[in-house]
Amino acid sequence: IVQPGSLHETKRAPGAAMAAGQTVDINKLSLEQLNQLKQQHEQEIQNYNAQHGDMKQLEARFRESRNALGVIADDPNAEGRSMLVPLTQSLYVPGSILDADKVLVDIGTGYYLEKSVSDAKQLLERRMELISKNSSSVTSVIMQKQRNLEAIMMMMQYKLQQIQEKKSEFDQQQPQRASS
Repeated sequence: IVQPGSLHETKRAPGAAMAAGQTVDINKLSLEQLNQLKQQHEQEIQNYNAQHGDMKQLEARFRESRNALGVIADDPNAEGRSMLVPLTQSLYVPGSILDADKVLVDIGTGYYLEKSVSDAKQLLERRMELISKNSSSVTSVIMQKQRNLEAIMMMMQYKLQQIQEKKSEFDQQQPQRASS
């Protein structure tokens, strides 16, 4: 929650300067400190946006996999059909479907499980739901960081305006002192 003159951090990366949930009174920060905080927020927003993009790509790949399972399950002539089998995202090898009711599912770190098509679809649905929830959380963090960044920039403008006003007052007093 951004209140006038303060920032509230909702989440932070490990080792970051402010602890999660910490409120900082930006009124008390110098222009240099505000600039550092601004740069830090800009970097964090960039990192969270990249993370969000990665999650959306992963969700799209899971959706494509689920759709491919649907095609296999709905095709009565799927067994014996030729296909390209993905070994990596960019490497495919020729293969054929031996049993259209069973598929190998990558469960991570090079481990695969044989599952029925319906179980594999359910697994993909759960993964997509988890990614969607995480993506929503990241979106919330991005929005909070952007609000904080706006507050920082407004405070920087306010402090710069104060500096300009003091300089102007000083400049106006200089000719008066010289003539006295």
